[in-house]
Amino acid sequence: MNLDLYSLFMYAGFFGVLCILMAEIWMQRRQKKALYNVADTITNVSCGMSDRLFSLFFDGVQYVIWSAIGNRFGIFAIPGGWLGVVLCLLVTDFVWYWYHRLGHEVRFLWAVHSLHHQSENYNISVGFRISIFQYIVRTCFWIALPILGFSADVIVLVLVGHALYQLLLHTQVVPKLGFIEKILVTPSTHRVHHGVNDIYLDKNYGGMFVIWDRLFGTYEPETEEVKYGITDQTGNMTILEAHTYGFKQLMLPLKLGQRIDAAFAFFFSKPKDVPDYMVGKTKIPAKQFQPIDNQQNYVLAQIILCALGLFYMIFWSRGWEMSLKSTCAIFVCWGILSASLQWRRYWVLYFFQEGVRIVLWGLFFYTLGKTGSIPILSSATMIGLTIVVAVLYLKKAKKIGGRA
Repeated sequence: MNLDLYSLFMYAGFFGVLCILMAEIWMQRRQKKALYNVADTITNVSCGMSDRLFSLFFDGVQYVIWSAIGNRFGIFAIPGGWLGVVLCLLVTDFVWYWYHRLGHEVRFLWAVHSLHHQSENYNISVGFRISIFQYIVRTCFWIALPILGFSADVIVLVLVGHALYQLLLHTQVVPKLGFIEKILVTPSTHRVHHGVNDIYLDKNYGGMFVIWDRLFGTYEPETEEVKYGITDQTGNMTILEAHTYGFKQLMLPLKLGQRIDAAFAFFFSKPKDVPDYMVGKTKIPAKQFQPIDNQQNYVLAQIILCALGLFYMIFWSRGWEMSLKSTCAIFVCWGILSASLQWRRYWVLYFFQEGVRIVLWGLFFYTLGKTGSIPILSSATMIGLTIVVAVLYLKKAKKIGGRA
């Protein structure tokens, strides 16, 4: 595989995330801080994998759309090169500011974006917690870039860098950075954005540069300990509940017997503006993801295996046929959904499908290695990890089967 700029960004981002992840785990143990919760981390990473899977199939479509719009409706012909990249980065961050701000100020957009704020913890895994619907919404905003005249190649490069930068902001390891806080969005700046403290609500929307928040009056420095989550906190939901919770809230007016016009007004209202008939009723029941202690290690192992499968897709699937790409995506989705199931009641059925899935997963990566679709070392690594998970699976099945 040629190490193009896209791949370079992806590798740099991947290893950057790993470094911060290890630093956070070290900090958690050294300072005895509860930075991570296993169940919450599983949901965060599962949401991120869903978003990446979605993008792997539609990024090509997005590229074609941007190229077509630029060729037909482009106002300027902005050249590539570093000057074009820097200019595109500035415009992208400006567009992001308003996309992000509207995601907090318009209720139906908040229904999409709120998933990212649901976690009561704050660590690097929260950066992965993105709704698949957000991919569609942000694409609508990015259309401004080809209309202005930026090429699709420059847009892709900038968006990848912009996204990786923001991912690295989700950490408590990095303290305030002095003078840098006046120019760039830092982890401290973004911690404020995720806070539900009264002084932190609806603040710090910027993605990379803090100038927009300062210019439009939405900047707030970190001055008190941040409490994370959303105002109508719901705990740690399953991945399906996390994606649909905001949309269920949108349906509340009709559920409470209001007319269509009231429901329409609610749809476009600000999330903080709650009608009188809905006061105290915005928090609705949602299925929680709370695997019992002896399930957590097994479920976490499954998610790690799925994440590695997705990692291989990101770096090598551009040359794959659609059938091969779809098969890998099905296995990753299968693993994500299986990991989020509450399987104490139906443990026989659960472990039967797990056995089938694990065997097929191992055979799939054996085939990928044999056909040269991925490096043989990668294939061997995944097969080895699959065997380890299979052993965990057998132990878990035996333990629970002995109790039945």
